[in-house]
Amino acid sequence: MNVRVIVGEDDFLVEETAKKAIGGVEGLEVIDSANATNAELQLADLRRADESFSTPPFLDPSKATWWKNVHFLPGGRSSEEVKEALEKFAAKIASSPLPENQVFVISGPTLLKTSVFAKRLAGAAEIVSFAAEKPWEAQRGAVVRAIDDAAAMGLKFAPGAAERFVATVGVDSRSLRSELEKMRDYLGPSAKEITAADVAEISSPGAKVEAEVWDVTDAIGARNPGAALAALSRFERESGYEVFMSGVIEKFFRQLLDVKLGRAGAMSPYAARKNAGFAAKWSENALRRARARFLALREKAVSGSSSVGSLVSTELLRAFRAA
Repeated sequence: MNVRVIVGEDDFLVEETAKKAIGGVEGLEVIDSANATNAELQLADLRRADESFSTPPFLDPSKATWWKNVHFLPGGRSSEEVKEALEKFAAKIASSPLPENQVFVISGPTLLKTSVFAKRLAGAAEIVSFAAEKPWEAQRGAVVRAIDDAAAMGLKFAPGAAERFVATVGVDSRSLRSELEKMRDYLGPSAKEITAADVAEISSPGAKVEAEVWDVTDAIGARNPGAALAALSRFERESGYEVFMSGVIEKFFRQLLDVKLGRAGAMSPYAARKNAGFAAKWSENALRRARARFLALREKAVSGSSSVGSLVSTELLRAFRAA
């Protein structure tokens, strides 16, 4: 189809898909609605998109229109006036097939599939939606993208390194690509493999990735008190530290106990394998006691009855000694 609507919260993935859709087309007109913050500006951009859609290529052998960053498609925030105008435009697209040498692409963060706009485009446009995923599904998809992007750069990940890379960088496609390019430059032209040590040495958290909470849980799982306390120290000045960290640690001990008892079905395959290695270092009784203590600690932190900040480290050291 010559008309495509591409939507998703991962703007880099949306942009890359849009670029592929218009690849090879010589005459390109871009209408960027990133700054269309009110109905007047949104309607002005819509009129420009309509005019471009209605103007076939004359002097150029082909033409493409890319209407990008349309954050006011149905499902986003827009006025009734804009919503009605979009619906009329969708009806026009459906009733006016484009010539073979013309492509029209709309991209944005979201589109309500049950909207009148989407229904009117059904059959007349290809709608590509990168829907929000469950966290572990997003993680798995990011690992696949990282492996593919690395392969395109002539690199491959050592076993477990791709998962560690995504855990560090996050699932944002733009951050993954940027960090892989940095990794390629760091390793040099003769390198062929990315190891977990390389990831630890060079990779940085990407967009929307906070401090590395997995450094705390990894150190606990490995029963490394020094590393665990060092990782904890990076969170101590954060607001709500006691509630957040006692909850994180309680959940981690619960996950290790689930693995120990063969109840890891809800975990991703990678997390289950990783936690199985950690669980082997802890006895069932030690995990039960540690989980109970951190559950009680979190309840105390939530109640605000007293300051428990120092008790997080104290209880963690107690868990290590008991194990």
